[in-house]
Amino acid sequence: MTMPESSNPYGRPQQPQPYGQAQPYAQQQPQPYGRQQPYGQAAPQGPYAPYPSAPVAVEMPRGVNHARIGLYVLGGLNVLGGVLMLAAAGVKGDVDGTSATQLYATGTVALVLSVVAFVVAAKFGSGGNGVRITGAVVGGLVLLNALVSLATGQLTGGPGLAIGALVLVGCLKKEAADWFNRPRS
Repeated sequence: MTMPESSNPYGRPQQPQPYGQAQPYAQQQPQPYGRQQPYGQAAPQGPYAPYPSAPVAVEMPRGVNHARIGLYVLGGLNVLGGVLMLAAAGVKGDVDGTSATQLYATGTVALVLSVVAFVVAAKFGSGGNGVRITGAVVGGLVLLNALVSLATGQLTGGPGLAIGALVLVGCLKKEAADWFNRPRS
């Protein structure tokens, strides 16, 4: 036994619309494959306003996380190198034709760079676009210093070359720009 159409609380059944014609309710078109929403923004949910809920945990992109780890490693190596240079300048004075003043200056610059690297790496989770730019500048300086070291025949530039390139590329990718420009509450 069937019920009359007038007693159906949902109205009469909808027939599918032919392709290309408007739907009765505005429906979101799926995004093409390979296209992602910017980090920190939820995908559209439909024709109605989203229901307020707890903020969704957003994960840091892998390239950005690798750049942050590179900055921590860079900071640690600079602390080690800076302390060794300051100790060598204090104990021996002149070392292999390098004056104590040059060792003090280089050791101090290494320690300052390590503090900057640690602070920038710590701000990767909550910082804005300025943190990304500062990370790219630090990575570029380390990369440039490593290239100069390798060009003059010093083999100590190898780790700096790898870490500087990792940090520079990680900070300049589009996913990094999306991460640092994401909306925050």
